Amino acid sequence: MPDVQPFGVQFGQAIDYLKGKLPESTLKWDDLARPVHGKVFAVAGAASTDLVADIQQSLVDALKNGTTITQFRKDFDAAVQKHGWSYSGKRGWRTSVIFDTNMRTAHMAGRWQQLQAGKAKRPFLQYRTAGDARVRPQHRMWNGLIFPIDEAFWQTHYPPNGWGCRCTVRAYSQADLDDNQLQVSKPYQVKTRNVVTRDGEVTDQVPLGIDPGWDHNVGQSWLSPEVALGNKLARLPMELRGPMTDKAISPAYQKVLNDNFKAFKTSIKKPTGASQIVGFMDSGMLDAVSQALPDLELESTALMVQDNKTNHLAGLHKGSSKQAWPSDWIDSLPEHLRNYRAIYLDKKSNSLLVIPQGEFNATIPKIAIRLNQRTKSGIVNSVVSLGSTDALSLQEEAVYQLLLGKVRP
Repeated sequence: MPDVQPFGVQFGQAIDYLKGKLPESTLKWDDLARPVHGKVFAVAGAASTDLVADIQQSLVDALKNGTTITQFRKDFDAAVQKHGWSYSGKRGWRTSVIFDTNMRTAHMAGRWQQLQAGKAKRPFLQYRTAGDARVRPQHRMWNGLIFPIDEAFWQTHYPPNGWGCRCTVRAYSQADLDDNQLQVSKPYQVKTRNVVTRDGEVTDQVPLGIDPGWDHNVGQSWLSPEVALGNKLARLPMELRGPMTDKAISPAYQKVLNDNFKAFKTSIKKPTGASQIVGFMDSGMLDAVSQALPDLELESTALMVQDNKTNHLAGLHKGSSKQAWPSDWIDSLPEHLRNYRAIYLDKKSNSLLVIPQGEFNATIPKIAIRLNQRTKSGIVNSVVSLGSTDALSLQEEAVYQLLLGKVRP
């Protein structure tokens, strides 16, 4: 097989994308929900984090130095020997998949950042294939489609759209479209298919023409992987949302959420409208919301905090230090959202109350979440306050409805 050139140039944003990922060991390629790969680097079957980190570094070096797959294979062999890895598949096939997949996704993720930076001048994208006999029929059908860069189409169909996909995009201004006698395409009706295992289990749902695990925007998954993941999960049928969410939040990704929130909280000096994803609605929450609010169509499963809610997060708006969350409790907010003991519905506001494990100041902590809130990052579910209450108050049936779990009086 001829060497695959890493696009021939040093691409700063692509290097940052690949270098900034957190290495994690996995057993299968689909152990992680694909948008999570925007922040987590994994190699299927590589059970050692040190091994994964060595392979990641060799790919970063390839991007920096413009080297080919030949040098990567030498680095790969050295890493395999060093860590004693017995991988499956032939060396040529495995190294080609690892190299080509990471080079292309890194390039297109970096390209997305450039496109976002320049969208005021060039707000339209055109889907373009490699134009040869190897192009897949469905991808050939998309060739030439033009949509605004913020169109929902690009959330799922921004290339690459599968293993070995060589598609790309081209940016246009309105003047460019006029000069080339081009027009924005009619809305595209996305059709989906179920992903089914050999045992007949439905594990995912993806658009026709896109390989399982590739139905996301690699650039969005890099710049805001949590938003991309929340959107991806919300698009799934109800029976898949919970299992996919539980599968997506791996230990390494939970660490990313924890670290990102701590950094976000520390960086707030003055509210600017910035936000941070702190978790996702798990299977228990999703089932509870579906039963209590059957007519509600969730736009995302992501849980977000905005910096203009800092006083509410600290509990200082209550005017009582007894109700204020301790600093270490606030720092652990992502963990509290994962490890809760009960979920309530606030009937007056149709918001959720998450009751974490444990107590402080002899009170019961509570997290208030408003569903389908529009923010700068899109529609998510917003954590609007952290406070505390008592068991008797939660028993007021006119106000609260217990959806899941139990809080003893």
